This record gives sequence, C-alpha cells and structure tokens, in this order.
Amino acid sequence: MELPRPRGLHNLGLGGSALVDPFTAQVVHPLPDALHPDSATHRLIGERFAKYAFAGEGPFAQRG
Repeated sequence: MELPRPRGLHNLGLGGSALVDPFTAQVVHPLPDALHPDSATHRLIGERFAKYAFAGEGPFAQRG
C-alpha cells in the first residue's frame, strides 16, 4: 500500500549521485571503510546539498 504524499513534498527527493559524483568518488573521495565517507567528503556532500537545497528553486529556498 502506498500512502499519498502531502502536497509540496515532491522536491525533497535527491539522489546521492547529485552530491557525490559516482565516477570519481572512489578515486578523489574514497570511502575509508568501503561504506562511510571521511570528514572531507562529508563536508563536500553538505556544501553540495546546501547549494542545491537553498538556492533558486530548491526545496528550502526562501520565497516571496
């Protein structure tokens, strides 16, 4: 059974490849334990998320 989504939540989905490029991640930002990002990669993910989420038409952008 699929529950209906509340209005306005359609923009909250964001794939991980939008935050870390899957093709270069293992070379530039390898996962130390093959599962979890290190501190520098966490910072990069956070910066990319903020740039996406709070800018322009992002889901958390200031409007009006």
